[in-house]
Amino acid sequence: MATYVVSDLHGQYRIFLKLLEMVDFSENDQLYMLGDAIDRGPEGLNILQHVKNATNMDMLIGNHEFMMLNAVALDGTTTNDYEKLPGRDGELWIFGNGGNKTYFRYRRYKIEERVELLEWLKTRSLTKLVEVNGKKFFLTHSFFDLDKIDVPYNEIDYQTAWSTVWLTPFRRDLYVDKQEYTSLKDWTFIVGHVPVWYANKEFKELSSFITENIIDIDGGCARHDGKNKKIRGGIIYRLDDNQVYTCSFDDLQKAEKQRIL
Repeated sequence: MATYVVSDLHGQYRIFLKLLEMVDFSENDQLYMLGDAIDRGPEGLNILQHVKNATNMDMLIGNHEFMMLNAVALDGTTTNDYEKLPGRDGELWIFGNGGNKTYFRYRRYKIEERVELLEWLKTRSLTKLVEVNGKKFFLTHSFFDLDKIDVPYNEIDYQTAWSTVWLTPFRRDLYVDKQEYTSLKDWTFIVGHVPVWYANKEFKELSSFITENIIDIDGGCARHDGKNKKIRGGIIYRLDDNQVYTCSFDDLQKAEKQRIL
């Protein structure tokens, strides 16, 4: 049995499947997804459904799932007018963060399927503390509240949830002091939210970024339509031995082309 962590796939379902194939993921393994499965890319809901239906996968809420839950109608109803979503984060989600890609496909679901998905998301936690081989890993999309570890999203107030999924030591506009993490020396924090190429000023290749007791595994799937497809993609991290596996957009294209041939 092995324990894996992945984050920020942003609708890149094919990269997700390729990563699972690379690590030979089995029913005996465990996977934690640290949020931002949706938006910007085309198949975020496929990723959510995959995790939801798997008995050995768990989902943590990221800022994109947070925006979705605070944008759509929780009774499952939808609107053709993207400017009239009922939630407080509707405009931010749809027009500022690629939520239109997700909402377009969400509207194709039957209303009972939408409600089921939302109810499942609302019961996901924002942070988890897990132990693997005697080592403690704190899993979160970005930040944390020590009083809310493993607490379901629907039991957390808006502002606390906002701080947990948005604040980061790797962006000035959303800055939180890295000492908040490093003071908890017994834990290794596994985070996403900010792409490694942005967090690591010496970035040269697709890999995790480690600074003290923080490990960033956001491979930059949100920028799937940009340049540098060789160094942007998905990262899956094995907690058992700190092994890192990556699949860039270039890697995926080559693998799929090889299968066709």
